[in-house]
Amino acid sequence: MRTFIDFPEAMNEIMRDLAELGTEVRTETMQHFDIRDKPEFDTKELMNYGYTVTRPRAQEVLGVHEEWVQQEWRDRLAGDLNPGFAWKERPEVWEPMLERSQMQINTGKVGKFSYTYSQRMGGKHIKSLVEELTTHPNSRQLYLPVWWVNDENRRGTRRVPCSLGYHFMNRQGVLHITYMMRSCDFVTHYANDVALAVMLQEYVAMMAKKKVGTFNHFVGSLHAYRKDLDGVF
Repeated sequence: MRTFIDFPEAMNEIMRDLAELGTEVRTETMQHFDIRDKPEFDTKELMNYGYTVTRPRAQEVLGVHEEWVQQEWRDRLAGDLNPGFAWKERPEVWEPMLERSQMQINTGKVGKFSYTYSQRMGGKHIKSLVEELTTHPNSRQLYLPVWWVNDENRRGTRRVPCSLGYHFMNRQGVLHITYMMRSCDFVTHYANDVALAVMLQEYVAMMAKKKVGTFNHFVGSLHAYRKDLDGVF
């Protein structure tokens, strides 16, 4: 597993790995959208990619959509929001993901997402994690899940999480995080997902009075689509 000092170094090397070592693959779906007849979604992919950043700083993650990230973070801290407010900062990305009945469409209602991070790991869930960390600081059970077991019944029909969850380990007063993802779109989502994960690490560390440790990231499929590659590699 590769180790980097900071995110500028990490992102430069991850991009090079994807460009030089990524393999071509054609998948049938992107989330629940059928892309079998859309060559623009031909994919360059790194499987089972992992790395560590020893000095993670959320503000050093390059290429974030600042307005979306800040609002998404507020949504997650609030907890139990659907659709929340962040999607309005990137409607071109998120509006197609909203689920709406015909009546909602006819009446101009926004609808809801099949899930939100605010519902699954925000609000009371983060608070509970902080309380457990404070009570049992050396626990190996400090896990904040995003993927739920009933997501297995949604595959191919509804949007499911790209993130699996976040595992925290406190050792000698230093809080390390391992962020596990099944899938990550390097061009559209990587920077935002990573920035939010580090913001979570920094927040939990602050609330539990710990120092921020390493950021560890494992992705089953780190990929980029043909339609997004111009000017990236």
